[in-house]
Amino acid sequence: MAELLTLARPYAKAAFAYATEQNATDNWSNALQVLGAAVQDDAFSAYLNRPELTPAEQVSLFAKVLGEDQTTAVSNFLTLLADNNRLSLLPEIQAEYEQLKSQNNNNVDVVIESAFPLTAEQENMLKTALEKHFNSTVSISVEVNQALIAGVVIRAGDQVIDDSALNKLEKMRTRLLA
Repeated sequence: MAELLTLARPYAKAAFAYATEQNATDNWSNALQVLGAAVQDDAFSAYLNRPELTPAEQVSLFAKVLGEDQTTAVSNFLTLLADNNRLSLLPEIQAEYEQLKSQNNNNVDVVIESAFPLTAEQENMLKTALEKHFNSTVSISVEVNQALIAGVVIRAGDQVIDDSALNKLEKMRTRLLA
């Protein structure tokens, strides 16, 4: 997964830079979302990855998927990806693009995993602390993961703050076995 993200990041940065320059970040966001979903569809992906398809034919398939949303810039972007055999990276490119868009809007998406459901008060306390930490507006989504035993794991892009009992027990186990 990390390798895919490493490959996808330059493409996402280039797409975001171009979209920002053209004042078309939302249009590119929509197009990348559709393209990423298409690649994740098993039937479409199987058809797309047939060896007899040329890169130009692959791009024309995406043009049919996008319909009227297909622009010359998106077509050129897809041609670049197809020529480099990188069309399978579209979901990762889309995710990285959205992260860049959020950062540009001074907004950070945060996923909080908790061993137990959080109260509204706890969510507000965490949100306030994270807004200070990231110096940005924070959008929170909470997931319950009972395997954590207690505590929380906070994910914001590439950053992870793991304050779970499971993590602490694992660290203690590692120290004892060393």
